[in-house]
Amino acid sequence: MMGWASRILTQAELQPSLNASEPESLCQQVSALIAQQQATWPMLQAATAGLAQVTDQPLDVHGSRVIAQFNPARLVSTGAKVDAASIRQRPCFLCADHLPLEEQGIEFGKDFVILCNPFPVLRDHLVITHRAHTPQAIAGNFAALLDLAQALGNGWFALYNGPACGASAPDHLHFQACDSSLLPIVQDLEQREKKVVSSQAGLEVFTLPGYRVNLLVARGSDHAALNEWFAQMVSHLAEVTGASAEPMLNLVVLSDGMNWTVCVFPRSKHRPACYFAEGEAKLTISPAGIDLAGVLVVPEAAHFARINETDVEQIYAEVTLDDLRLAELIRRIA
Repeated sequence: MMGWASRILTQAELQPSLNASEPESLCQQVSALIAQQQATWPMLQAATAGLAQVTDQPLDVHGSRVIAQFNPARLVSTGAKVDAASIRQRPCFLCADHLPLEEQGIEFGKDFVILCNPFPVLRDHLVITHRAHTPQAIAGNFAALLDLAQALGNGWFALYNGPACGASAPDHLHFQACDSSLLPIVQDLEQREKKVVSSQAGLEVFTLPGYRVNLLVARGSDHAALNEWFAQMVSHLAEVTGASAEPMLNLVVLSDGMNWTVCVFPRSKHRPACYFAEGEAKLTISPAGIDLAGVLVVPEAAHFARINETDVEQIYAEVTLDDLRLAELIRRIA
């Protein structure tokens, strides 16, 4: 049995990949982690080489760019069985005792460990796992997600997938983070028209009218105000959707070190009808945060060959909150 103590890389192990001339930051630590794991973990080496070979197809959906990505290695996540019975029958792959022998990480605060994702979607794909085997839930953990995005800073995004919204380990609390340079929503946030929902000192909330997917965006520099707004928003979303537990949502968070941009994707369902269809109607697509942000993973070659803008528009419309309930959520927030 291997606990977290034996999984954490020491400074001596990271030192060969650190730039001694620069002040040490989380980004430097992460770069050193990736370099060390690339050198010592064959599975990650193969995954990184495979990511370099993925095929992309740009699609235009409601005037915004979506990148359909043929990534067969992601079938393990896209096709993950996340029902309670299946989860009970498998070991948790985010617990220290069940990680591959070569997998190691670095600490993030006292509760989290940063690991390299062996099934990457984007460059420098990380998994930030809680040390304890505790269920995936955002309540009480949103501040940590903000802290993660802030510590990584420009060029990164952090994300949270709800337990019924694409998280392949709904039984173990975790975040993800990736290089943000290829994420379409980053550009959309700066270029598209905004409709302000509410505004106060240190916090503005807006939507993107006519966008390809319904979402809310909160942007501000006040950590406490963002936390308070988010808790209230989740409470309103639960009322609007009739959720008795955590309402369905995905979060993508960006930070420049001083300010945060929080993209909230309220959900209506986990998987679209095409996921369960047969024959030509079947598309094995299970959208999570990265997919909603514009990189849509398609792990099956035949499905990638025939997917089109209409399919993507239908998938987004099915899994995200409809216009009527989004309007009600906005009314309550405003």
